[in-house]
Amino acid sequence: MHQHGLMEPQVKALVSALEQTEQLLRAHGDAWVAAAVNELQARLNRGDWTAIQTAVTEATGGMGSLRDRQLSVANGDAITRKDEQAVNARLDELVREVERTAREAATALGLRLFR
Repeated sequence: MHQHGLMEPQVKALVSALEQTEQLLRAHGDAWVAAAVNELQARLNRGDWTAIQTAVTEATGGMGSLRDRQLSVANGDAITRKDEQAVNARLDELVREVERTAREAATALGLRLFR
């Protein structure tokens, strides 16, 4: 079991990117994907490094992945049409940050990724 304070800096950066992503999703009424992102954070905080592969998969995947998530009025999210573009641009930045930091964490820990 790893304590958050004893993690590699790259893993801490990944947890931070996941936290920011979860906060953005929750701020716009998404509980489902936000809960999955929260679970990744919990796994990392427990020292479950398989969550790093899951984070990469979520950040690079297709339908149903974090990469696929778009916040919109049409999806029933708590967002206005005028804010959709800016909020989704920020979500895209965060998903890219999740991918980047997950890859860096894998490298730091000597983990081989599937993608």
